[in-house]
Amino acid sequence: MKLNSKVYKQLTNEPFEKHEINGKTVEFHYMDDTPFLTQFASRGRFAVWTSDGNDYKVLIESTYYEALKPFYQYDVNVIWLSFLDKVSTISKKINMWFIIPTLALYAIGAILTFVFFEDYTLQILLGLIIIVFISNMVQSKVVNNKVRAENQMTQDLIRDHLGKDKFDELVKAQEEHYQKYFRFDEVEQTDIQAEQEAEALPTEENPEDKQQESDK
Repeated sequence: MKLNSKVYKQLTNEPFEKHEINGKTVEFHYMDDTPFLTQFASRGRFAVWTSDGNDYKVLIESTYYEALKPFYQYDVNVIWLSFLDKVSTISKKINMWFIIPTLALYAIGAILTFVFFEDYTLQILLGLIIIVFISNMVQSKVVNNKVRAENQMTQDLIRDHLGKDKFDELVKAQEEHYQKYFRFDEVEQTDIQAEQEAEALPTEENPEDKQQESDK
Protein backbone atom coordinates (compact mmCIF):
# COMPACT_ATOMS: atom_id res chain seq x y z
CA MET A 1 0.00 0.00 0.00
CA LYS A 2 1.40 3.38 -0.99
CA LEU A 3 1.59 5.97 1.78
CA ASN A 4 2.54 9.60 1.17
CA SER A 5 4.35 8.43 -1.95
CA LYS A 6 5.38 11.97 -2.99
CA VAL A 7 7.16 12.46 0.32
CA TYR A 8 8.75 9.00 0.01
CA LYS A 9 10.34 9.93 -3.33
CA GLN A 10 11.86 13.11 -1.90
CA LEU A 11 13.59 11.36 1.01
CA THR A 12 16.86 10.65 -0.80
CA ASN A 13 19.34 11.54 1.97
CA GLU A 14 21.11 8.85 4.02
CA PRO A 15 18.83 7.42 6.76
CA PHE A 16 20.06 7.52 10.36
CA GLU A 17 18.65 4.04 10.97
CA LYS A 18 17.48 1.14 8.82
CA HIS A 19 15.62 -2.13 9.48
CA GLU A 20 15.02 -5.13 7.24
CA ILE A 21 11.65 -6.69 8.07
CA ASN A 22 10.21 -9.63 6.13
CA GLY A 23 11.93 -8.57 2.91
CA LYS A 24 10.95 -4.92 3.33
CA THR A 25 13.25 -2.02 4.15
CA VAL A 26 12.27 0.52 6.80
CA GLU A 27 14.42 3.67 6.78
CA PHE A 28 14.32 6.45 9.37
CA HIS A 29 14.94 10.06 8.30
CA TYR A 30 15.06 13.09 10.57
CA MET A 31 12.31 15.54 9.69
CA ASP A 32 14.60 18.36 10.82
CA ASP A 33 16.82 17.79 7.78
CA THR A 34 13.99 18.14 5.25
CA PRO A 35 11.60 20.86 4.01
CA PHE A 36 8.73 18.95 5.66
CA LEU A 37 9.37 20.04 9.26
CA THR A 38 7.03 23.05 9.15
CA GLN A 39 4.45 21.22 7.05
CA PHE A 40 4.00 18.32 9.46
CA ALA A 41 5.35 19.34 12.88
CA SER A 42 3.28 22.53 12.95
CA ARG A 43 0.19 20.29 12.79
CA GLY A 44 1.43 17.96 15.50
CA ARG A 45 2.56 15.22 13.12
CA PHE A 46 6.03 14.38 14.37
CA ALA A 47 6.24 10.94 12.73
CA VAL A 48 5.05 10.26 9.18
CA TRP A 49 5.17 6.81 7.58
CA THR A 50 5.68 6.80 3.82
CA SER A 51 5.84 3.93 1.33
CA ASP A 52 6.23 3.18 -2.36
CA GLY A 53 4.02 0.12 -1.97
CA ASN A 54 6.80 -2.17 -0.78
CA ASP A 55 9.49 -0.41 1.28
CA TYR A 56 8.98 2.23 3.96
CA LYS A 57 10.60 5.49 5.01
CA VAL A 58 9.71 7.06 8.34
CA LEU A 59 10.00 10.84 8.55
CA ILE A 60 10.42 11.74 12.23
CA GLU A 61 11.28 14.84 14.24
CA SER A 62 14.55 14.31 16.13
CA THR A 63 13.47 15.17 19.70
CA TYR A 64 10.27 13.16 19.23
CA TYR A 65 12.33 10.14 18.19
CA GLU A 66 14.64 10.48 21.21
CA ALA A 67 11.66 10.72 23.57
CA LEU A 68 9.82 7.75 22.02
CA LYS A 69 12.62 5.57 20.68
CA PRO A 70 11.15 2.29 22.09
CA PHE A 71 8.07 2.82 19.89
CA TYR A 72 10.32 2.56 16.82
CA GLN A 73 12.54 -0.37 17.78
CA TYR A 74 12.77 -3.38 15.48
CA ASP A 75 10.23 -5.63 17.26
CA VAL A 76 7.61 -2.89 17.43
CA ASN A 77 8.11 -2.08 13.75
CA VAL A 78 7.42 -5.74 12.93
CA ILE A 79 4.05 -5.40 14.66
CA TRP A 80 3.34 -2.06 12.96
CA LEU A 81 4.19 -3.33 9.48
CA SER A 82 1.83 -6.25 10.03
CA PHE A 83 -0.89 -3.68 10.80
CA LEU A 84 -0.12 -1.71 7.63
CA ASP A 85 -0.28 -4.90 5.54
CA LYS A 86 -3.65 -5.80 7.08
CA VAL A 87 -4.98 -2.30 6.41
CA SER A 88 -3.91 -2.58 2.78
CA THR A 89 -5.67 -5.94 2.40
CA ILE A 90 -8.83 -4.68 4.12
CA SER A 91 -8.94 -1.55 1.95
CA LYS A 92 -8.52 -3.49 -1.29
CA LYS A 93 -11.12 -6.12 -0.34
CA ILE A 94 -13.80 -3.63 0.74
CA ASN A 95 -13.14 -1.40 -2.26
CA MET A 96 -13.71 -4.38 -4.54
CA TRP A 97 -16.97 -5.20 -2.74
CA PHE A 98 -18.27 -1.69 -3.42
CA ILE A 99 -16.57 -0.47 -6.58
CA ILE A 100 -17.38 -3.38 -8.92
CA PRO A 101 -21.12 -3.61 -8.05
CA THR A 102 -21.47 0.19 -8.11
CA LEU A 103 -19.79 0.54 -11.51
CA ALA A 104 -21.82 -2.37 -12.89
CA LEU A 105 -25.05 -0.81 -11.62
CA TYR A 106 -24.15 2.56 -13.12
CA ALA A 107 -23.18 1.05 -16.50
CA ILE A 108 -26.30 -1.12 -16.76
CA GLY A 109 -28.52 1.74 -15.60
CA ALA A 110 -27.00 4.14 -18.13
CA ILE A 111 -27.41 1.66 -21.01
CA LEU A 112 -31.04 0.89 -20.12
CA THR A 113 -31.74 4.60 -19.78
CA PHE A 114 -30.45 5.46 -23.26
CA VAL A 115 -32.26 2.48 -24.81
CA PHE A 116 -35.66 2.50 -23.05
CA PHE A 117 -36.01 5.71 -21.05
CA GLU A 118 -34.42 8.38 -23.19
CA ASP A 119 -36.96 10.98 -22.08
CA TYR A 120 -35.84 10.56 -18.45
CA THR A 121 -32.08 10.39 -19.07
CA LEU A 122 -31.16 13.37 -16.87
CA GLN A 123 -33.27 12.27 -13.92
CA ILE A 124 -32.08 8.65 -14.02
CA LEU A 125 -28.41 9.54 -14.44
CA LEU A 126 -28.70 12.00 -11.56
CA GLY A 127 -30.22 9.24 -9.43
CA LEU A 128 -27.37 6.89 -10.36
CA ILE A 129 -24.80 9.53 -9.41
CA ILE A 130 -26.48 9.92 -6.02
CA ILE A 131 -26.32 6.13 -5.54
CA VAL A 132 -22.59 6.16 -6.38
CA PHE A 133 -22.03 9.00 -3.91
CA ILE A 134 -23.88 7.16 -1.13
CA SER A 135 -21.98 3.97 -1.93
CA ASN A 136 -18.66 5.83 -1.59
CA MET A 137 -19.72 7.24 1.78
CA VAL A 138 -20.69 3.80 3.08
CA GLN A 139 -17.47 2.32 1.69
CA SER A 140 -15.33 4.94 3.48
CA LYS A 141 -17.19 4.40 6.74
CA VAL A 142 -16.76 0.62 6.59
CA VAL A 143 -13.03 0.94 5.81
CA ASN A 144 -12.49 3.48 8.61
CA ASN A 145 -14.29 1.28 11.16
CA LYS A 146 -12.22 -1.76 10.16
CA VAL A 147 -8.97 0.24 10.29
CA ARG A 148 -9.82 1.66 13.73
CA ALA A 149 -10.48 -1.85 15.04
CA GLU A 150 -7.17 -3.14 13.63
CA ASN A 151 -5.36 -0.08 15.01
CA GLN A 152 -6.70 -0.76 18.49
CA MET A 153 -5.63 -4.41 18.32
CA THR A 154 -2.17 -3.34 17.13
CA GLN A 155 -1.82 -0.89 20.02
CA ASP A 156 -2.80 -3.69 22.42
CA LEU A 157 -0.10 -5.94 20.91
CA ILE A 158 2.52 -3.18 21.27
CA ARG A 159 1.39 -2.55 24.87
CA ASP A 160 1.75 -6.25 25.66
CA HIS A 161 5.18 -6.36 24.02
CA LEU A 162 6.56 -3.30 25.83
CA GLY A 163 4.69 -3.87 29.07
CA LYS A 164 1.87 -1.71 30.39
CA ASP A 165 4.09 0.48 32.58
CA LYS A 166 6.58 1.18 29.78
CA PHE A 167 3.76 1.82 27.29
CA ASP A 168 2.05 4.28 29.65
CA GLU A 169 5.39 5.97 30.29
CA LEU A 170 5.89 6.48 26.56
CA VAL A 171 2.37 7.84 26.12
CA LYS A 172 3.14 10.36 28.88
CA ALA A 173 6.45 11.24 27.21
CA GLN A 174 4.57 11.78 23.95
CA GLU A 175 2.17 14.23 25.60
CA GLU A 176 5.06 16.06 27.31
CA HIS A 177 6.84 16.39 23.97
CA TYR A 178 3.74 17.93 22.37
CA GLN A 179 3.40 20.45 25.18
CA LYS A 180 7.09 21.32 25.25
CA TYR A 181 7.38 21.64 21.48
CA PHE A 182 4.39 23.92 21.02
CA ARG A 183 5.09 25.97 24.16
CA PHE A 184 8.57 26.64 22.78
CA ASP A 185 7.01 27.58 19.44
CA GLU A 186 4.63 30.01 21.15
CA VAL A 187 7.47 31.64 23.13
CA GLU A 188 9.52 31.99 19.96
CA GLN A 189 6.62 33.59 18.10
CA THR A 190 5.96 35.96 21.04
CA ASP A 191 9.62 37.10 21.01
CA ILE A 192 9.50 37.70 17.27
CA GLN A 193 6.24 39.65 17.60
CA ALA A 194 7.71 41.75 20.43
CA GLU A 195 10.75 42.59 18.30
CA GLN A 196 8.54 43.55 15.37
CA GLU A 197 6.39 45.81 17.60
CA ALA A 198 9.51 47.43 19.07
CA GLU A 199 10.82 48.20 15.59
CA ALA A 200 7.48 49.74 14.65
CA LEU A 201 7.45 52.19 17.61
CA PRO A 202 8.52 55.78 16.79
CA THR A 203 11.93 56.72 18.24
CA GLU A 204 12.09 59.58 20.76
CA GLU A 205 13.30 62.83 19.25
CA ASN A 206 16.30 64.74 20.61
CA PRO A 207 15.02 67.47 23.02
CA GLU A 208 17.34 70.02 21.38
CA ASP A 209 15.81 69.26 17.98
CA LYS A 210 12.36 69.87 19.47
CA GLN A 211 13.53 73.25 20.85
CA GLN A 212 14.98 74.26 17.51
CA GLU A 213 11.76 73.25 15.83
CA SER A 214 9.69 75.41 18.17
CA ASP A 215 11.96 78.43 17.58
CA LYS A 216 11.37 78.32 13.83
